[in-house]
Order: sequence, then C-alpha cells, then structure tokens
Amino acid sequence: MATHILGRCAPIAAVLVIGGTAIAQVRDPAGLDIVLGTDTLGPGESTTIRLDANFDSIRDHAVAGVATWLDSSAGALGLSDIRVVEPMDGPGTSAGMIGDRGVRGIIAGQLLFVGAGIFPDPSDPIAFWEATFTAPDVVDTPFDVDLETRTSRFDVYISMDSSTSESRLDGFQEGTATIRVVPAPASGLVLAMALGLAGRRRRG
Repeated sequence: MATHILGRCAPIAAVLVIGGTAIAQVRDPAGLDIVLGTDTLGPGESTTIRLDANFDSIRDHAVAGVATWLDSSAGALGLSDIRVVEPMDGPGTSAGMIGDRGVRGIIAGQLLFVGAGIFPDPSDPIAFWEATFTAPDVVDTPFDVDLETRTSRFDVYISMDSSTSESRLDGFQEGTATIRVVPAPASGLVLAMALGLAGRRRRG
C-alpha cells in the first residue's frame, strides 16, 4: 500500500446547510502531492516517487498542464526511470532531466478538443509523473532524502466544453516528502559468528 506523504493541508470540500441555506466551504488552493511507495528503505532497496496534481474540482473541470521541478537533498543519488504518467503524457510533455539538485524540467499535460472528441481525465487528484529511488548498497549511518516540488506552471480547464485554460498558481501549495534510508540490521547469525571468533581468539 502506498504511503501518502503530504506537504500541504488538503481538507475535503463540503456544503453545509444552515437554516435552509447552503453555505459552501472554502477549499484549499491547487497544489501537488508527493506519494511514496514506502518512506523507509534499507541498503539497495527501491521505492516509487509519484507526483499528483490537485485542483478545485467544484470550480474547474480538469488539470491542463503542469511544469515543475523535484528538488532532492541527495541530488541525483538513487534517482532513475523518470517518466510522465498517462494520460498526462500529451504532446510536448517531458519527464525532465536528472541533475545535481534532483529532476529539472518536468512538463505534463493533457488535451481538450471538443470538436475532435478529445476530452481530458477530470480525476482529482491526478497522477502525472513517476520515478524510482534506490538506496545505496552500503549504508553506514541513517540519512534522510528530502523531496520538494517547485512549480512554475499549473493550468486547468475551466469547463469540459471549452479548451480555454487558466492558471491556478495563486496560493499554490507545493508537495514535500522524506525518504528515510537506514543501515541493514545485523542478523543474529552474523552476531553469533562474530562473538564466536572473538572467543576463540581470546582462548588462544
């Protein structure tokens, strides 16, 4: 089961009825979430990093496009197999490039052309990017890999009947998450062998 690590507060939208009058609760602005397959790894173990886009599905219809970076405190260490996730892998999209600060140039998006019968997936949240993170084979001391998104573009389709899109960067909330990498626990057999060798050396 995936571990969902949120870097933002995401309350559920609701409508209260008081005295026969409907009062809409204010939702948080749009934002990204970082979803980890697991948040703790031993030496050589891997996990999936997934980016999800959230928007106000009461006001808007679907995510149109996202341009973001994924900062990693470990830089390029352990990152591989970066990919844009369907259906957000439309024309002009890019999985980005792995560099010394993480992944730069992530671009994802989907099309809406009513006349051609092309409609976007209105899911909220919607996954748009994934990568694999693998811990080093040798880990002497525990360490954390801090992840954070840095988004420069977030557009939504405001209606299923029009390809017009609008930016929702005002008040946008970035995603954060942390992967904990720990040394492998010493097995009882290894410990017993070490104690046995020490005992034989002392007797000799």
